[in-house]
Amino acid sequence: MKLRPNFLRVFVRLLERRNNEGVFPESATPHFSRTAVSRGALVVDVQKYHVIIERIMGNKPDLRTFLNKSAGFLAILTLLSFYNPVLLNLAGKAAVAENSLRLEYLPKLVKQGEVCLLRVSGPPSLKSIQGEFQGERFPMAFSAENGTYEGLYGIDMNTPPRTYSIKVVATDGDGKIYSTTGSLKVEKVDFGVQKISLPPDMVELDAKTLERVRKEARRLEALFQTFRDERLWRGGFIRPVEGEPSGTFGVNRIINGQQRSPHTGVDLEVEEGTPVLACNSGEVVLVDDLFFAGKSVILDHGWSFYSMYFHLSEVLVKEGERVGTGSMVGRVGSTGRSTGAHLHWGIRINGARVDPLSLLRLVD
Repeated sequence: MKLRPNFLRVFVRLLERRNNEGVFPESATPHFSRTAVSRGALVVDVQKYHVIIERIMGNKPDLRTFLNKSAGFLAILTLLSFYNPVLLNLAGKAAVAENSLRLEYLPKLVKQGEVCLLRVSGPPSLKSIQGEFQGERFPMAFSAENGTYEGLYGIDMNTPPRTYSIKVVATDGDGKIYSTTGSLKVEKVDFGVQKISLPPDMVELDAKTLERVRKEARRLEALFQTFRDERLWRGGFIRPVEGEPSGTFGVNRIINGQQRSPHTGVDLEVEEGTPVLACNSGEVVLVDDLFFAGKSVILDHGWSFYSMYFHLSEVLVKEGERVGTGSMVGRVGSTGRSTGAHLHWGIRINGARVDPLSLLRLVD
């Protein structure tokens, strides 16, 4: 049967009409379409109102030959599209199975600057699984403790408070794709204001010092954008020291009467020389003496998860060294821009600045 050009035009119009009527669910997204196409599937992309036909198994006929021999099949597909608006496949290739995953997150109501734990239950045959929030993907891992898949995601302190869509996509050993979506509400936080007095030379920087500060900031931002496709952290997280918070996370700082950047970590006040412990296992990726942070150590825990230990009096590790949970990385001090002995402990997850104490509360 010869396929006429008018047939394709009618086919696309029918799909467009059905999409405008709200028949097709949000699950039939271009993201899943691309995934299915990469696996050789026939995809009806209702978001862009066109039909993508990818080469299929067997002798891999060219597109024109396939169309000329497939008019009857496309006619059936048109009818199916009225009632089955999900990704279709050819010859048992990959398809998306909706509602096969069960998603929950902790806390139920997350705040700006907090860490969110995603927990997913699904078929035991899953081989890969990842979450997606605000266009950013993050991996998840199987937890033998409760038989679910878990992942951590950071909600940056400046994330606008509203309800967001969060998505999880998984693939099993046969290439079958599973997906689910949920809603995550982010609450606004009043981080407060802190007024600090410091020596003028630590606030009003000369040109040379300012260039140093900018160079160090660029270096840190580049580091936090690096993704290690290996999970180094295991189990629960611990406090690096047992001090009481003296500088809270997110507080807006006014230094010598001038508005400055908000505090992106938590200050734990303890005696100078107190051992500083790694909050979890990871690799030392930075050891340096920075202008603001003083003697510093940064650990990469894998999967875009970093912990920072600033204002140390002594560093006891080297870059490239692997450390375990509770390993000593340095000692508390007051180096850099500091008014007294304390540890600045910071966490970055997926580039988000989050409160380290929320991570401890989550684990608890």
